[in-house]
Amino acid sequence: MDLSQLSIVLILLMEVVCLTYIEYRAWETFYTPLCTLMLPYVAVLLITITIAGNFGFVRFNYDSIFVWIYGLPLFALPSYCASALLQHFGLPVRTSIKDDGDRLSPVIIALGCVVTAALLFKLYQTISHGFHLFGTEEFTEEFSGKGLWAHLREMIMPILILCFYYAKKKDYLLWLLIALMLVIQFSYMVKGAIIIAIVSALLLRLYAGKTHMNITLVLSVIAGAVLVFYMVYMVIPLLGNDGEANMNLVEFIARHFVHYFTSGTLGWSYDLDQGIPDHKEFSYILSPFVNIYHALSGSELISPVNHIYWNTGISYTNVRTFFGTLCVYSNAIEFVTYTLTVSTFIYTWKVLGVLFRNIYIHTVLFYYCGLLAMGWFEFYFFHLSFIEIPVFVLLYYWISRKEVALDQR
Repeated sequence: MDLSQLSIVLILLMEVVCLTYIEYRAWETFYTPLCTLMLPYVAVLLITITIAGNFGFVRFNYDSIFVWIYGLPLFALPSYCASALLQHFGLPVRTSIKDDGDRLSPVIIALGCVVTAALLFKLYQTISHGFHLFGTEEFTEEFSGKGLWAHLREMIMPILILCFYYAKKKDYLLWLLIALMLVIQFSYMVKGAIIIAIVSALLLRLYAGKTHMNITLVLSVIAGAVLVFYMVYMVIPLLGNDGEANMNLVEFIARHFVHYFTSGTLGWSYDLDQGIPDHKEFSYILSPFVNIYHALSGSELISPVNHIYWNTGISYTNVRTFFGTLCVYSNAIEFVTYTLTVSTFIYTWKVLGVLFRNIYIHTVLFYYCGLLAMGWFEFYFFHLSFIEIPVFVLLYYWISRKEVALDQR
């Protein structure tokens, strides 16, 4: 690392320290959208810089950091404006969560059980077609990758987050439901689907004070991430293809674990090296809205998933981080406009959460925080779940209100 490269890293680190300090002063907590976006990215970036150019990985392009240096203050601006607005009207910036007697609605639990049972039956049907397909893209697509089954799988995401939030040590039935929902997410074989649910729920519990940040929790999360990764990658050779466990397999998975955590930062770095040949129209960033219109009009749906894979040394990647992806699919004006708009939208949920203290509003907020926390890897806001999850949460809120109204009669 030469002096100019070190300067870029130091500029980012100083910016993140300043933004984190201001964010804490603004909201009296570190569990905010901005912090969940930038702090994990910085941690992964430092790991990337350490291993880049070594152990078979490609070198790192330090200019790729600039898009984050520019993007983070833009994302922070609506946060500080929202906090200033609350303080101007003499309103608090930090309140507790009102969680309806510290129990999850039995109707929502029952709904979660029904949807989970349906998905488990679909899983059984899919496996019966050939267990050797387990873990492949074909299996994922047939199980719950599209249509009704994909929407049902999305339905359990907010229920999973809520169950984690309400679960106590001796809530054995609730923990069983959580385990079964995780089986479904695991069987979908998309690591983000597992990680985002757990991170969202953990952030919600940390904000509410149900869980406290300490070194044991940090180590447990790291160990859990490693375990999830090994489970995902060992399922394919050990179950799907009748492989056998040995040290070569363990080493292979360890290398891919490092690849996974650096694939976004190195993927965007390498993409910038190549002149961003995967540049597409801004409509791909807006694909959740575009695809709803296309579905209603009978037009062909568009896929926002990047079609160019780069070999970053260990394996191939098509992810470019949060701001890297936004840069690929936008010009400067679109980049600024989208960043400000999305941040304003998310911090509107933050303001609503502070004002109404509602657990369902906070579920949406911390689901978005979970998506942002994966910003070091991928841009998750061009998937339909960006719209679909809040709709399901509002439906669950309506159900809970109806249940309360019936109980009071």
